[in-house]
Amino acid sequence: MRRRSVLSHLPQHLERLLKAPISLDCANEARFVLATVLLLYNLELLSAKTTQWRLHIQGARAIIQWKLQAIGLHRPPDVADNFLRYEYYFTAVFNGLTTFDATYDVIDDIPINDKIAVFGDFVRIMHCVTRAERINFSGSPNTETTRVEDVVGEIETARDRALQLNHIIRFQYPDARHDFEHLTHMYYHASLIYSHRVLSDPAPSQELIQASRDAILDHLSHLIDLAYFAHDLVWPLFVCGTECRGSPDTQDTIERALLGVIRLSGSLDRRRVLSFLRMFWQLDCGDRENTTNPSFHQSFCLGNSPQSHRVFPLFPNR
Repeated sequence: MRRRSVLSHLPQHLERLLKAPISLDCANEARFVLATVLLLYNLELLSAKTTQWRLHIQGARAIIQWKLQAIGLHRPPDVADNFLRYEYYFTAVFNGLTTFDATYDVIDDIPINDKIAVFGDFVRIMHCVTRAERINFSGSPNTETTRVEDVVGEIETARDRALQLNHIIRFQYPDARHDFEHLTHMYYHASLIYSHRVLSDPAPSQELIQASRDAILDHLSHLIDLAYFAHDLVWPLFVCGTECRGSPDTQDTIERALLGVIRLSGSLDRRRVLSFLRMFWQLDCGDRENTTNPSFHQSFCLGNSPQSHRVFPLFPNR
């Protein structure tokens, strides 16, 4: 009932924003509308609606664009604005990894604030790699070639910064600092896997990818309590899971970890993540090169596989 009421009033608020003169009240209302759209997005995930969440992300993008162009000239964004902008950015980047829209149009003028997003550097790198993959897949001429060597250097820098933050952040529980360190290494290796799969030749990079997969599993085994960072575990667990075909033991490890995340933080999109992995693990391992590259994942998600599922977001929530 409330959802329907919000949806019915949202167009009126948007129309009033576009017509109203720029003012402080207008800026505040834009913030409220953006927060509402992001909440609606998460609500659609709970009800497994496939089209609405895409509309809400597009709506969030439109609001941010308008707010930056119109209000930003008169008033710089504050902490609340930056938080909402980063929520959009995080969501859009992770959705872009698996929705494979023909146009990957994510607003990237987002301030990365350590107090808001400790893994912001990793997300920015994923965004750059996805954008490079999308340009290559579309066949568009790319004057700026993204070299995997450069990306690896950025990933190492992101890891080092996160580990430095680990000594500064005041955790509520002492064991959380221990788990944050292992989680940082999991993000590091997941980013390496994703970057090599997108930017490197499959054969030469296979040994590096397998080493990173094993490292993620090792760091996972050292976590004291999944509850400390349950939301953040979805991305590295999924990436590691895509490298576990033909290995029932590692598949079981990933599945149990994801079920633990679901138990702690709710299902949201996590069951769809697990569903994707289960189907992926059942595919023939004989043609590993084709079934581990991004274009295969695109075909699989878009419905060209005999066991196809609809396009869905996998990583919208931390």
